[in-house]
Amino acid sequence: MGPNTASETDSPDTDIRIDTTNATADRPNDTAKAVAPTFADSNHERPGQSGFFDHESDGLDGFVADVTTIAQSRCEHCEGYTDIEMVVCELPIDHLTFATHDSLAPYSGPYPLAIHVRATLLMEINGWDETALHDHLRAHPALRQDLGFETLPNQSTFWRGWNERFSEQLRDAVQKCAGAIVRAARACEVPLPDRIGTDGAADSGTDTPPKHQLVAEKTDEVWQQAKPFVTDAFALDRGPNWQIHENAFWEQHAYMGMREDMYARSGPASFSLDTTRERIPTGSTHRYQIGKLSVAEIRSMLRNTTRMLIARARQHGELTGKLWAAIDVTKGFPFTGDVDEHEDDILGYKNGGQYYQWAVLKIVGRDVPLVLDAIPRVRGQSKDEIVEKLLTRATDMVNLNLVMMDREFDSESVKGTCEEYGVHYLNPTRIFTNSDEADTIGWMYRNGKRFHVTEDESDGDTPTRKQVYLPKRSNSNDEGEDDDLSEVWQEMCGEWEFEDVEGEPSEGMSFSRLLADIQREEEVEEHKQKAQQGEVDTADTVVFETNHPYVTAGDADGQQMDARAFVHMIERLIQWYRHRWGIENGFKKQKHFMVRTTSTERDYRFFNFAFACVLYNVWRLVDLLVKLAIDGENRTYAPRVDANQFLTVAKQCYGLDPPD
Repeated sequence: MGPNTASETDSPDTDIRIDTTNATADRPNDTAKAVAPTFADSNHERPGQSGFFDHESDGLDGFVADVTTIAQSRCEHCEGYTDIEMVVCELPIDHLTFATHDSLAPYSGPYPLAIHVRATLLMEINGWDETALHDHLRAHPALRQDLGFETLPNQSTFWRGWNERFSEQLRDAVQKCAGAIVRAARACEVPLPDRIGTDGAADSGTDTPPKHQLVAEKTDEVWQQAKPFVTDAFALDRGPNWQIHENAFWEQHAYMGMREDMYARSGPASFSLDTTRERIPTGSTHRYQIGKLSVAEIRSMLRNTTRMLIARARQHGELTGKLWAAIDVTKGFPFTGDVDEHEDDILGYKNGGQYYQWAVLKIVGRDVPLVLDAIPRVRGQSKDEIVEKLLTRATDMVNLNLVMMDREFDSESVKGTCEEYGVHYLNPTRIFTNSDEADTIGWMYRNGKRFHVTEDESDGDTPTRKQVYLPKRSNSNDEGEDDDLSEVWQEMCGEWEFEDVEGEPSEGMSFSRLLADIQREEEVEEHKQKAQQGEVDTADTVVFETNHPYVTAGDADGQQMDARAFVHMIERLIQWYRHRWGIENGFKKQKHFMVRTTSTERDYRFFNFAFACVLYNVWRLVDLLVKLAIDGENRTYAPRVDANQFLTVAKQCYGLDPPD
């Protein structure tokens, strides 16, 4: 789909709102084509209205209504976020000029405003700013072309389009349409990306001051309601002659965790200036009492708090269906003590430092990405033991459907543990010389295959295990396996995007694309020749393993899958795995809630990490409740309360007016 000609962009809009039989007919992607009927009849029922934008406010209301209807119809056929992107790309609005709401009219610029409307819909659906939209389209050139951009506009072009070219009424209409699409997706249980909390407040520059004030007031109000979650589930093992209220320990610890680089030894002095309590624990007493808690007790307190948060979220319809989760390992603050005294607990890290390490299970792919459980890593501990400890309690808390892990957790025992708990898994696998994977890659090279799916024999009691073979970027390395995936869909689109006619490239193929295909063919031929000589280079292939029933080597009848269906399946698999990034983004935020310490004791450091997880979870709940209070069902996945704003409000009121 390219930009309209000058005569098209200067012509008045037609007598219908959205012609749903127009743009979808010639699009190359024929998946999920169910589109709502045309809206010509409903428009003609309005007397005196001969065109879509003859009356500005009425026209935009009709535009929003039509997009809402299409979204409700199309989302019934959507299975993932990529389908939502296609709904936006296939909105049949190319014939609309939006001239009344275009400051450049009648000149349309390099691209008609309708194309920018599609792009800003994606921006609003995800809560992005113009930079994030630009980066996403740069990483997904096929999506850029589906939107209608032949080349990628600059970030400043997107900014000027939204802030200067769009009228205020059109911006409001786009935001309403984006909200309607999100609501339709949620109603059809289409999993949308976890976009929140990755780069601060995405909408900090767009709200008016009164809206900012409302957010701050609601955050303060909701935090006061959520604050008891932090204290109710935690308990100390103290004697009957205690004189300092127990909540003072938790308030003080939260206070210190919310201050950057505040240590337990010096933190109480600052806390005493802000709290209304007459007595608070000293730094040494604070560390001593908390240090008596065992790992099992700390984990139990973390889970109990999370259960209360889940129950509160479920009151609003969240976390009720099949959820996705990720398991990963993170490091604590650097260890500066004698490693020999803690050799079973202090583990090396890839940067050469020494750290305590914590394994975490966290919900991803939802707007309330809570940490469900965490455990310390111990030397000699197997990966399946870690997975089993994390799944044992988590599966009782929520309905886990899919657990994603990185290559570190690639083992037969981990797969068996997931199957034992009735959870599907997805992870990249390690490729060894003389392994089945290496043999399959050699077969692929000899036969000119770039994508392949194999299935293991199943005993009927467990889901079938599948291996998915994908090409890795030629300039990638093993240290960033997620980066390997960012271009895979682009490469796969290159496989099927241009239809050949009797062996000749189509007219739509650009010269640069042709050169890239020639180079790729040369590389494939080189790999093929090496494979025939017994040399197999596995570095250019990434292999995923999963037992999810959606992934299959053939169609429902056991026949070879159609090329487009196969590409669609693989692309969705990659989108799934990208959700795993949510746990790593969470680690970065959790460090903002963690108390610094010079203590070398593992259990005390683990408490610091677990309590940071609690504060992180409370922040996520506060953000959800604030969005519900302000936006209601019109809320998007963009944050209303970013981590810094939550910390600011919590700092101001924590320790004041003690609940006890």
